[in-house]
Amino acid sequence: MCKMVSHMQKLILNDDLSEKLFAIQSKHSFKKEIGGILIGEYDASACCVRLTDMTFPYSGDQQSKLRFFRKSDGHQDQMDRLWEESGHTKAYLGEWHTHPQDVPIPSWVDCKNWKQISKKNINFDESYFIIIGRKEFIIWAVVNDDIVEIRRSKSYGK
Repeated sequence: MCKMVSHMQKLILNDDLSEKLFAIQSKHSFKKEIGGILIGEYDASACCVRLTDMTFPYSGDQQSKLRFFRKSDGHQDQMDRLWEESGHTKAYLGEWHTHPQDVPIPSWVDCKNWKQISKKNINFDESYFIIIGRKEFIIWAVVNDDIVEIRRSKSYGK
């Protein structure tokens, strides 16, 4: 039987997803924010939620120095494709974007958006939010309307 810690499922990042996050840190200029959605599945054998995929910016998305806004249907198209290919196990798990900070801090807009997303009726009880900074990326979740940091990863190349 799975035990929940702090009313949350354990979260695991697939190695290739972690590599993509670190690659963004090392290659992105941070002149404009970029972002996308997080996709994953429930892993019953490990009693966890596993982040497996992410989308990247499409040409229709809005990007500026301090804001990323998903507008392209490409994110949903990719989610739909992964849903079908996985036999309906992969689903939307949250959002990611960059901040031009060494250690990212969510803005009030981020916090407001995350709380709105977490209240939607989606496939999983939890939604996860990653902000990639120049030296660290941090994962948050919304728990009982509070934003909780659940993981911090430093880039060893910087």
